[in-house]
Amino acid sequence: MINEVNKPHFISIVMPTLNRSEDLIRCLGSINKLDYPKKYVEIIVWDNGSTDGTQAEVSRAFKEIEKDEDWKGLNLIQSKENLGVYTSRDELFNSISPETEYVLSLDDDVFLPPDCLNTLLGEFHSDSEIGIVGPRTVYDMRLDMTAHGAGFVNLWIGRYRDIDAGSLMECDYVIGCCMLIKKQVVSDLKGFDRDYYTSHGEVDFCLKAKKKGYKVLYDPRIVVRHNVAMGGTKTLERIYYLYRNKLLVIRKNASLFQKMICFPLYTIFWVPKMILDSMRFHRGIRLDEWLVMFKAARHAIVNRVGKVDL
Repeated sequence: MINEVNKPHFISIVMPTLNRSEDLIRCLGSINKLDYPKKYVEIIVWDNGSTDGTQAEVSRAFKEIEKDEDWKGLNLIQSKENLGVYTSRDELFNSISPETEYVLSLDDDVFLPPDCLNTLLGEFHSDSEIGIVGPRTVYDMRLDMTAHGAGFVNLWIGRYRDIDAGSLMECDYVIGCCMLIKKQVVSDLKGFDRDYYTSHGEVDFCLKAKKKGYKVLYDPRIVVRHNVAMGGTKTLERIYYLYRNKLLVIRKNASLFQKMICFPLYTIFWVPKMILDSMRFHRGIRLDEWLVMFKAARHAIVNRVGKVDL
């Protein structure tokens, strides 16, 4: 029998997905192996209109893991359209149980170690001001290489950087593929900002949480695996949201004085750097990519947000 003082916390694990059934089933398998009482855990999967049999695979996986333990809940929500990563996450926040105390926001291609929840939860117990905790993320294909560390953003010059810290560290943000959030933070911020659609929504969320007085903590003792390409994907859509949303974070979180300094610097230094990075990556000129970069910067300045057809 569980003593009320040591009673586990109710946790909602929320995941958007789109045509990633193989990774998603593997992710669910890692959740099933978590060293945490399942009757205090609910899983909610938001499917953005997959066409690869995701619904059937998830239903089958849920039936399989239900055989072993009694879960708080196992739910699959089907959307008729692709709402994007952060609109989907916001919808998921609206779907969690009233009893939920913490929310694990997870990507469908992240695989957790068994002690993940217990260790991350321990940080909240050590300091009541902690609102968000994220683990070290490594590439699934290169376990010796950090994919995401402690994130920092300089609102004066628009610089983002990632520190592969070896110990606990307060930071500006942790990567959105795996972040444990106190439910009160979700309530105070009214969820994720849907303007981002995809990319950098977690940066905005963490910065706003810090403004509310919460701490954001990076905990490298927990290592999760992320099945993403090294260096990220380079589709035109990915490039557009990456650059637009970097600027959107500045627009939404910087002071007027910071924006007066940052936006000219971005035009003078960062846009040329984006072009040079493109040339180095492709070993030549990619005019289509450059046009998308300029469009991304222009849309951020004029506040063109949400999903955009390129």
